[in-house]
Amino acid sequence: MTDAVPEPEQARRLPRGFLLLLTGQSVSLVGSAVTLLALPLTAIDLLAAGPFQTGVLLACGRAPYLLCGPVAGVLVDRWSHRTLLMSANTAMALVLATVPVTALTGHLSLPHLYVAATVVGTATVLADVAYLACVPTVVPSAQLVQAQSRLELGQSIAVALGPPLAGWLIGAFSPPTAIFADAASFLLATAFLPYVAMRPLPRPSAALTTGGIVTEAAEGARFLLRTARLRAVTLATATFVFCYNAYAAVFLLYLTGHLGFSAYETGAAMGVGAAGGVAGALVARSLARVLGLGRVLVAGLLLSAAGALVAPVIATTGWPALLGIALSQFLLWTGQQIYNVHQVPVRYALTPPALYGRINASIRTAVWGLAPVGALLGGACGTWFGTRTTLALSGTVMALATVWIARSPLWSARTAQLEPLAQESDAGTPRPTVS
Repeated sequence: MTDAVPEPEQARRLPRGFLLLLTGQSVSLVGSAVTLLALPLTAIDLLAAGPFQTGVLLACGRAPYLLCGPVAGVLVDRWSHRTLLMSANTAMALVLATVPVTALTGHLSLPHLYVAATVVGTATVLADVAYLACVPTVVPSAQLVQAQSRLELGQSIAVALGPPLAGWLIGAFSPPTAIFADAASFLLATAFLPYVAMRPLPRPSAALTTGGIVTEAAEGARFLLRTARLRAVTLATATFVFCYNAYAAVFLLYLTGHLGFSAYETGAAMGVGAAGGVAGALVARSLARVLGLGRVLVAGLLLSAAGALVAPVIATTGWPALLGIALSQFLLWTGQQIYNVHQVPVRYALTPPALYGRINASIRTAVWGLAPVGALLGGACGTWFGTRTTLALSGTVMALATVWIARSPLWSARTAQLEPLAQESDAGTPRPTVS
């Protein structure tokens, strides 16, 4: 990304440990993409859930980012990333497996789905923060943008494969039975982790107390707030995610209710659309060479917003509607992946290694903490105004996320190789607490 001269083959080769980490992550993401479709369809088909109930279900999965994010960051900066990832993956596999089991025995209920989504969401917070923090311990700093591009490509392929797989599993068996695939994917991802080489990071030696958790979590939050470029990209991401969750709360209901899609058609449309994520990950680095970091971040967000707005303008059914939704999702995911390839390395470039966990947790708390609010608002708006109007409003506000970046020092940045700015003075930032 930093220059147009081709890199030597050896320089481009990522470590074996990263490839194992990427493989495990991609497998688990395929499973998670199945659950993303199967869990709300379980609520809709088996338990007659409406817009508000599906919004609550989505909110339950996102709320732990707000409630548990700061604690997760402290734990990640203190404990083994490998141990945390293995524990979180195993917990998610076991909890997800309870959904099809209770469905088969006739005891499934909406409260059960809410609790399962909350527990899985809590484990996801820990796994998410630990994963982001461990990548710089596996990959050399000069290859972080390249590694992030590979991660986003793997994620895009997983997202593209997940919905069609979910549609087939749901059609062939049932929505809750399809969730077994996600449980199995987490166990498989866990099996790769013992073979991933990770560089050790300095850890605080003081005993962890309640006061210590608060102090250490606040240290990461202060660093984030005082660093203008980190703050800008965090606020932009938070605005986008808030709107996207409002959008997602009613999207499946729009497809199944307004457009009359079957589970197979829904999975096929989302799978074809998710191929845009693959395209976005592939072109992101080349696009940044032309536009520069700040402008490519804005372009990615605007493209996603444009894609979101295609869905509610579809005024037909059948194959034309299916193609329209596929185009909508293609553009939405292309923009998201272009944005994600470049926004994550911004935090790697500006964060001291001893703060990786807490900075990622602070960002995740700010970003995903707003997600349940967006989901609840989207569900409420879907009830009051209808699903189509809610999609249009959400897509329109998505575009406003670009204001945070356009009005920050990131707008003029050319690459992710960022150095501290004068307004981000070292005197104003906390020193990492390590021994």
